[in-house]
Amino acid sequence: MEEFSFPFKPYDIQLRLMREIRDCLEQGKVGIFESPTGTGKSLSVLCSTMTWLENEEDRINKELIERLAKTRKEIRESEKSTEDWEESIRKKDKAEREETEIIEAVEKRQRLAKRIDQAKQGMVDVTRKRKAPARDYDFALTDDEPKDEAAPSEEYNSDGETEKSDAFADDDEEEKEMKCLKIFYASRTHSQLDQLIEELEKTRFQPRVVTCGSRGTLCVNDEVMKLKLNHLINEKCMELRKNGTSEKEKKQKTEEGSKKKKSCATSCEYYNSTQIEELVNGVLANKFKTSAQLKSQGSASHGCPYFATRKSIPQCQLVLLPYQVLLHEGTRNAWGIDLKDNVIILDEAHNVLSTINSLYSAEISEKSLALALKLIREYNEKYKLRLKAKNLLYMKQLEQLTSKMITFLKSESKEDVMTMAQLSRNLNILGINLFKLATYIEKTDLCKKFHGFYVQFQRNEVKKENEKPKLTGIQKLLAKKDEKPEETAEESEPAPPKTVSSPLFSLKSFIDSLTNKCEDGRIIVDKTADPKFRYILLNPADRLAEVLKACRSTVLVGGTMEPAQLLVETLSRGSIGPDSIRRFSCSHVINDSQLLAVTINKTVDGKPFRLTYQTRSLPETLKSLARSIQVLSQHLPNGVVIFVPSYDFLFELKKKMIETKILEQIERKKSVFTETRQSTSDVFKRFSEAAKTPKGAIFFAVIGGKMSEGINFSDELGRAVIVIGLPFPNKTSVELRERMRFLDSQMPNGGNMLYESLCMHAVNQAIGRAIRHRNDYAAVYLFDERFSQDSIKSKLSSWIGDRTQTNLGFTEIIQKSQAFFKSNAEAVNK
Repeated sequence: MEEFSFPFKPYDIQLRLMREIRDCLEQGKVGIFESPTGTGKSLSVLCSTMTWLENEEDRINKELIERLAKTRKEIRESEKSTEDWEESIRKKDKAEREETEIIEAVEKRQRLAKRIDQAKQGMVDVTRKRKAPARDYDFALTDDEPKDEAAPSEEYNSDGETEKSDAFADDDEEEKEMKCLKIFYASRTHSQLDQLIEELEKTRFQPRVVTCGSRGTLCVNDEVMKLKLNHLINEKCMELRKNGTSEKEKKQKTEEGSKKKKSCATSCEYYNSTQIEELVNGVLANKFKTSAQLKSQGSASHGCPYFATRKSIPQCQLVLLPYQVLLHEGTRNAWGIDLKDNVIILDEAHNVLSTINSLYSAEISEKSLALALKLIREYNEKYKLRLKAKNLLYMKQLEQLTSKMITFLKSESKEDVMTMAQLSRNLNILGINLFKLATYIEKTDLCKKFHGFYVQFQRNEVKKENEKPKLTGIQKLLAKKDEKPEETAEESEPAPPKTVSSPLFSLKSFIDSLTNKCEDGRIIVDKTADPKFRYILLNPADRLAEVLKACRSTVLVGGTMEPAQLLVETLSRGSIGPDSIRRFSCSHVINDSQLLAVTINKTVDGKPFRLTYQTRSLPETLKSLARSIQVLSQHLPNGVVIFVPSYDFLFELKKKMIETKILEQIERKKSVFTETRQSTSDVFKRFSEAAKTPKGAIFFAVIGGKMSEGINFSDELGRAVIVIGLPFPNKTSVELRERMRFLDSQMPNGGNMLYESLCMHAVNQAIGRAIRHRNDYAAVYLFDERFSQDSIKSKLSSWIGDRTQTNLGFTEIIQKSQAFFKSNAEAVNK
């Protein structure tokens, strides 16, 4: 068997990558690996990690056997020893304790093996079924007594003496202990995780695999899924499991006139212990590898895929999960993700820092605050006699906080950025403990209760609008006389209130964000047309470090990881030193003859080209660029993708091309398509069809837009990629300004490092859309003289930066292009 059981004969670069990843795992390091698309990145990662997993399991088994034999030998020797009897007893006691620990470890592995055998045989062990949770109606006097879902929890003690429990969290400890060594593989989207399973199918490896997803992704209960919004789906799921019967069941019982005592069956028809266990068996037996397969079976067998997924995790060897489940502490804990001694793979890892920033950021508008305040006041007024004194205090603090936030947004204050301490002083809320307030909201399910209260509020508002005051006979005659003809039409039934989010969800999210370390974030005050508070996390280092330190080893891999210096510095600030970091950048599997990469310093009319904020709107700049595109595109076959810095610039460029009739000249040679902010797959489909024709096509796209990441422009779709200008972000942005200022305070030149990284990551992503496999070929044209500078060129992915030619004239570039496409077309036709 080959070293990594790669399903095909691996290229040297693939073999090097797999060895680097294996060594990283064995040494327990953090690895940063760049592997361009087309180099078999996913297969290389899977084969290296699965090989390591097999070897590690064998090593652990062998080590346990050897340690047990060694320990038992020490016990026997201590019994026969002629040494000091006290020393002999100490040695024997120590050896016996170690023997017990080893036997326990062996027994745990045996129990897991037995559990997997049961799963393969389809056996459902009743001892593993969850106990049905206590229902509110078990303590009710009558079945017909209406329940106030918005009422406060009477049993809650705000000082934390009681804890909220979930029926799922009450599983036997034995079940939790039955866990195995595993690989956590995280990516940005579920589609990328599904693609990984397709790659896994190409190999000989058959790990127990499960894909994590939200209730919104996995739920098969139509009553829950109709709510659309994720947090409403979560709350409805918990409500149905707690309250006894679903709305559908209640309706059926009412229609049947049933007066029988309600059973203790689960409230959601899919929350069924036996059926969930059968789904878990299917996962552990490798029958259901994808979320789609699990959902299909769950729907058919009336078992909950979401809880089956959660219950499968401890015994699965490969756990696939989206970034937010792994990188957000609260979500990670809710899923019961145990990282200790396990391995993490972060795919598309150039997105990790921005994802963490996004996950821990929050905002709330003045409109949401105003509605929240109205609801809180009405809620406090209605339930003040049912709230315990301490709990009423928290509700009053919530009202006070909301009121003062609104007052500040309406004030004349010019402050646009604040720390948490400054916010507390400006709002005069120093007496409010935000940590305890956040805990109170969480533990009392206040968001769920407020959603019920919010729905009631909406219904009352609709009712008030449709109620007409009682009129006397004369008033009725006068009203009829004044009625306009169009108003006499028959009134339609008032529409039921839409399923929308209670503003308390946004308020809770914002309060949670304020509990981060003061120096790690900033509150941005936006007083434009839609005033709002926005919390931004400036320091993702600690959040990333808490994940990386918890596991055995982490592999951060992506097609375009460069420039990676900011990531390295972030790891360093999270106390992960350079000795613990391993870096490796793959070259491409293609030959040099399959890539032409050039910088275009001057336009076709010989003018230096530097597309800056000051020059990009100048008529002569736009005209000269348009003319250069028109001349160059005549010599490019099939599909050409042109990336520009922004939608606004694309609009200006197209406008100039139309004015000068240059666009008309281009369209005679090639079909032209343009990405818009609302672009659909139909545009890409039409471009794809046109690109494969002899005439070919041009696609104008925006760096950072939908077409610059994740879209495949392989073969005829992307024979040429033109990148126009450097897409540096707007430095006047308050958020960017604060991030740069924070990084400058943490490291020399930190702000500028972020500024350049945001630009060059986007450029590398755009370039990576072409050359997607070993036999592909393409030309890359970098339109801006700054691409020739070493400081910029060094930040390109190594596979293209090392091949990029500079300081060529426009005529020479066209000649090289003609020769390049001719030689590759001949090589393909041989």
